[in-house]
Amino acid sequence: MHEFGIAQRIVDVAVRRAEAAGAPRITDVLVELGDESGVAAESLELYWAQASRSTPAEGARLSVRTAQDPWACRVVAIDVAEEPEAP
Repeated sequence: MHEFGIAQRIVDVAVRRAEAAGAPRITDVLVELGDESGVAAESLELYWAQASRSTPAEGARLSVRTAQDPWACRVVAIDVAEEPEAP
């Protein structure tokens, strides 16, 4: 269940980076997880939609790849939309 808190933290990091870039919406987030990080990728993906709800990351795709560093748990990249979605 700690993956929900990690998902929230990833959303916070991604939103901060998007805001710093002046981007209104996040479309994709890439995360690296090490084999010894203690984070289950499937659980993180499961909680992603809930953690990102009502944020600029809502609807963004979360991609998880295995890191070389066995202890890693980090946001590697975010992709953003330059224009807000039309209503």
